[in-house]
Amino acid sequence: MKVLKSIRIQLILIVLLCYLVPTVLLGQYMGGVFFADLRQKTETALTSSAEHACTLSLQNIRKAIDLAKDATYDGELASVYGSYRSGEIIPAEFLRLSRNYIERKYSREELFTFALFIPAEEGDMLAYNRAGYENAMLFQKQFSETLPELSQELDTRCLFVESEGSMYLIRNLMDLKLERFGTLVLGVNQEMMLGDVRRLAETWDGDVQLMLGQSGSVELPWDAMQPGLSEAGDVDWITYVAREKDRDFDFGLLLGVRQERLYGEIVAFRKLMTGLFVLLIPILAAIILYMHRRILKPISLLSQASHRIEEGELGVTVPMRGDDELGRLGSAFSNMSLRIQALIDKTYKEEIALRDARIQAMQSRINPHFINNALETLNWQARMEGSESISGMVESLSVLLNAGMGKANRRMVTLSEEIEVAKAYCYFVGLRFGERLKVDMDLHDDLSHAVVPLLTLQPLLENAVQHGIEPAGGGEIILRSLKAGDFLRLTVINSGKPLQEEDWQRIRLSISGDNQHGQHFGLANISTRLQLIYGGRAKISVETDEQSRTVVRLDIPQNEEED
Repeated sequence: MKVLKSIRIQLILIVLLCYLVPTVLLGQYMGGVFFADLRQKTETALTSSAEHACTLSLQNIRKAIDLAKDATYDGELASVYGSYRSGEIIPAEFLRLSRNYIERKYSREELFTFALFIPAEEGDMLAYNRAGYENAMLFQKQFSETLPELSQELDTRCLFVESEGSMYLIRNLMDLKLERFGTLVLGVNQEMMLGDVRRLAETWDGDVQLMLGQSGSVELPWDAMQPGLSEAGDVDWITYVAREKDRDFDFGLLLGVRQERLYGEIVAFRKLMTGLFVLLIPILAAIILYMHRRILKPISLLSQASHRIEEGELGVTVPMRGDDELGRLGSAFSNMSLRIQALIDKTYKEEIALRDARIQAMQSRINPHFINNALETLNWQARMEGSESISGMVESLSVLLNAGMGKANRRMVTLSEEIEVAKAYCYFVGLRFGERLKVDMDLHDDLSHAVVPLLTLQPLLENAVQHGIEPAGGGEIILRSLKAGDFLRLTVINSGKPLQEEDWQRIRLSISGDNQHGQHFGLANISTRLQLIYGGRAKISVETDEQSRTVVRLDIPQNEEED
């Protein structure tokens, strides 16, 4: 119950229900009603198509058998054969009359490709129609040895035989005494007789197995299957079985159609619906993500910010912008928080100022002007006594003290003022190292009014002396200034001890503001002040030139109004 009280969970549940409810209802309807009806109509269409093809093929088969029987029933060939056997006509006349009959009877029939009459006991005398010579020779070649045996077993029935892709209809010709006087062979035009059945495979993109032969002569694998439409042992196939047995022939048909083809519309529609449901998932995720980013996350940010303010953290803002209601609410909240912080800071600073004023009044006796006055007195006394070195040291110390005490709380000075501090430091260092230290200043006079942070060069010079010149026992320091675009570039080069790997690690840490080791304090101090003053616009870098000298470079922005 505690989880359900969350607005996040409630909105997610609402979106999920909006997706699941119509999906489940539509899925049940499609699976229980629509697909079942479409499946039944598809199976009915397949059954009707197969039954119609079988009916047409059986009509053609029966017609072919009736035409074959006519050669017996009309008695014309029997009469010609009787005249030939009695000696009334010669063999040539017998063949002419037989061919005329066959030509007249079967040449125009589309069910047959040729017709052949083989007289009994005269196997070499062949009577065929004009288009039947090649086919008659082919049949004679294929069945010359087996035809007598087939004729004996055939009796008065018809026989369909197939050899090397050709199909023949064979029938014994009987006279009135039921004595065989010959054999009639008709070449079957399979496209005309069985084309409707074979085209089922093309229509339904399936496989057709067809049998047409002597009744009861062949045991087929589908004899045990129920006639009609059924599922095969392989669930991927649907089969249609038809079987017709007659005295003269045995007809069998097995049509196998893949369920994917038979139920193609159902499969396609199911895939379409599945694709739509799957497509809705990223849309659903996008909706949830949008709600999270535009509603839930802003509310969570406001809640967290309110809690932080409640804990005493001032100036808390939320990264919420935009023209919608939540964006305006976030902006109003941030402005309110900053306003509260400003009011509290104002009060706090007033209290701090009052406290500092009281402390300053107590410490007024420690006035920096007293130190400057004392140094001026020392300098005057040294000049009176003729000690120029002491006078120079006092003047340099005065410059350094003025810079260190902040020059009336100024944080920014001109480059010329900063150079004076640098020269004062170099004077003291020169006294210490003597001829072992050479200082070269390459400075442009037109940059003297450039503005730089107070005490920028002196710490760099001190670092150069402490970490380069002193370990090496001496060297050269070069100070340069130039204009680089909108930047003032100050460069300090020292030829002292080359930097080692551990030095580079400490320098990188110091520049990044991390001075845990207490070394390179000047670099850390300068880097921090540049970041505070210029906010990342100023740059400080340390590198080694081709002469293995250490080069420290400062790029300080100029012409900045906020400076």
